[in-house]
Amino acid sequence: MYVEYEVEEWIGVPPDKVYGDQELDATILSMLRSAVEGTTDPELGVIIAVLEARVMSDGVVLPIAGDPNVYYLVKYRVLAFEPVLHEVLRGVVKDVKDQGIFVDLGPIDGFVHRSQITDETLEMLPDRRGFKSMDTGRIIETGDLVRARITQISRPTGGYMRIGMTMRQPYLGKEEQIRKG
Repeated sequence: MYVEYEVEEWIGVPPDKVYGDQELDATILSMLRSAVEGTTDPELGVIIAVLEARVMSDGVVLPIAGDPNVYYLVKYRVLAFEPVLHEVLRGVVKDVKDQGIFVDLGPIDGFVHRSQITDETLEMLPDRRGFKSMDTGRIIETGDLVRARITQISRPTGGYMRIGMTMRQPYLGKEEQIRKG
């Protein structure tokens, strides 16, 4: 799900940017966007965008040798994608491997193991980058719009978040096949 958070922390600003042409709030907003957008925070999820930043204090110079930055207490708002266990999401099949499919969920990819695509036996179609059901002949391939449920969220320390998904439950799977019934 997409969530908006308000964060408060001390931000170090190089001296040349403190007295530059830009207003301090705009300078810090630009710095935050460069530093945190697209990153994964273990508590907040995948940071999509920094929406606004406000300086809350006067600048402080720390007595640390070699650190010329001026530190400001800053409150800023971020838009984040925080996957929730059992949440149903729509996405596009991005890639197909022998083990399963990768689904583009927007800010992150989810993985559906081939055993979780359908209850039917599947055959890999390497020339079409997809799978074909042996029973019904239905095909799922790169570019298809699918609906899947999150079954596993892995947050390795310092790494990318991994999402395991299933499409074996009712009302999940390839969108056009769900509509047809």
